[in-house]
Amino acid sequence: MTKIVLIAPNREIAQSAAAAKDAFRLDFDICHGAMEAAPGTVAALRGKGAKVIISRGGTALLIKQKERIPVVEIKMSLGDAVRAIEVARQYGSRIMFVGFLNHVQDLDSLGPLLGLDIGQTIIRDRQDAEAQIKAAKAGGYDVIIGGAVQCEIAEKLAMPAVFLQVGLQSVYNAYNEAKALLEVVLEEERKTEEIRALLDNTGEGFVAIDRAGHITLVNQSALRLLGYAREELVGKPVSVALPGLANLKAVLQEHGSGKDEVITLGKQVLLYNKIPLRHNGETIGAMATLKDAKRLSEEEGKIRVKQHLSGLYAKYRFSDIIGASKVLAEAKRIAASYARVHSTVLITSESGTGKEMFTQSIHNASPRSQGPFVAVNCAALAPGILESELFGYAEGAFSGAKKGGKMGVFELAHGGTIFLDEVGEVSSALQEKLLRVLQERCVMRLGDDKVIPVDVRVVAATNKDLVREVKEGRFREDLFFRLNVLRLTIPPLRERKEDILALAQAFLKKHAVDRPLAVSASVEALLQHYDWPGNIRELENLMERLSIISERGEIRERDLHAYFSEMEGLWAGKADEVKLDADEVTRVLALVKGNKTKAAVMLGVHRSTLWRFLNDKNGD
Repeated sequence: MTKIVLIAPNREIAQSAAAAKDAFRLDFDICHGAMEAAPGTVAALRGKGAKVIISRGGTALLIKQKERIPVVEIKMSLGDAVRAIEVARQYGSRIMFVGFLNHVQDLDSLGPLLGLDIGQTIIRDRQDAEAQIKAAKAGGYDVIIGGAVQCEIAEKLAMPAVFLQVGLQSVYNAYNEAKALLEVVLEEERKTEEIRALLDNTGEGFVAIDRAGHITLVNQSALRLLGYAREELVGKPVSVALPGLANLKAVLQEHGSGKDEVITLGKQVLLYNKIPLRHNGETIGAMATLKDAKRLSEEEGKIRVKQHLSGLYAKYRFSDIIGASKVLAEAKRIAASYARVHSTVLITSESGTGKEMFTQSIHNASPRSQGPFVAVNCAALAPGILESELFGYAEGAFSGAKKGGKMGVFELAHGGTIFLDEVGEVSSALQEKLLRVLQERCVMRLGDDKVIPVDVRVVAATNKDLVREVKEGRFREDLFFRLNVLRLTIPPLRERKEDILALAQAFLKKHAVDRPLAVSASVEALLQHYDWPGNIRELENLMERLSIISERGEIRERDLHAYFSEMEGLWAGKADEVKLDADEVTRVLALVKGNKTKAAVMLGVHRSTLWRFLNDKNGD
């Protein structure tokens, strides 16, 4: 069956339609059906693929009232009317047109032109037609002109009647209108199928209601979650079909929405959102979205596994930071308070103190803990490479650029935390771009002109004195203030010597070849006496070495002395490189009242370097 069908209420219209179809080579089917039976006929035709109906007069009006399908009317032309008048005038000069509202109006104006008494009356249904024809007969009219129903009634009332024929041109015009309408219908069906396919494949359930609270749409995911067939729900009141979603109707009056409610429907625990549907400011319905809480949990787990496998995760927590000293406890307390907010953090500490461990702990204790964690060592990459790593690049940005471009770490860290280690090493040109990202919270890939919004929390770290770097023009002042919002200083190991033994034992256990090594009291004293300029990293590296070279299950003092001598040699070499000025050293020592540790910090050297310098000076 074709998608356009002409419903002919009588044989005459069917014959005219067939003649027009042949004459103009039109593509439609013809179906016979009296006016009262037409709606049932159309329902059957829809099941066979009919999309647009063509019909005439009362039949067309009745189909429009009863069926939800586009209907094109065969409009009576003036020529059709004149031809009918020519036939009717043989019965007398008084002629009455009896037709439905969709007939051509003002036909009575033709009377004076043709020297006839022509009247016109409008009918609504068969009963009304009979009353109007009786009235025309009583009023002295000689003949009526009308459709099949009117002619049938006139024959019963013994009144002459002329059937209003359908001209070929009228059928042709109706077909062209139906063809144009069919294109619109098919395009709307295509769009509807696109939306249906989209809704059915989101994995999220959707249930929509109209203003009256009747269900108008249920996608496949919702049917699966709720355990219903579509026909059991669509068209039914939501309060009856789905009592658990009855409060969806409240959205129609409240002009609001409900977010992330947890409800139980049968055995399903669902995340439930209510959304008003508005058109031109008027609420026309409401939509419920339903998510399977168990499935959400599973998907979240998959995302976390994927992040873990890709390295975009933080494994350390505050409980993993070893030590019970007061200075460490205070640093952890401050860091934990920073975790509750989203502000930028600047960590200023020596190398090897555990800056990334603190940063990961802040991330895992923050509202962003479910998001990615990305760390970048700004000192490990050349400026050009660092820029592409931070901001990414577009396809064709440079020779050898990856097809399709590449996301930078700011994009990878979206929704999470980015750790910029050794930020004091960033070049001046890159400092400006980094400042723009911190200000505008968006990035632009190299070789691209599109701006990409990013939602990241920045934690930066440096072992440099950034205040001095700013004063000497090596670090932008505006970038410093953007980074220096929340300040965290992690104490070096020499300031938390009570933590050294606990850390040493933990590292010995971690790197034990067979079993953890025994630590004598004399070894403990040596470990605590040393200043550990390389901090925790240096301590762990030594413990790993001792785990391998030690014999008889214990650490030997001679191995420690050998290591300390090795390190003294390192610092001695650095003392030669530093070239301290004797007058400057004397001035600083006087300023700090002889405190060599404070003097070394102010001079920018390690304490052992200062001691060696003073020993050499006193020897002279």
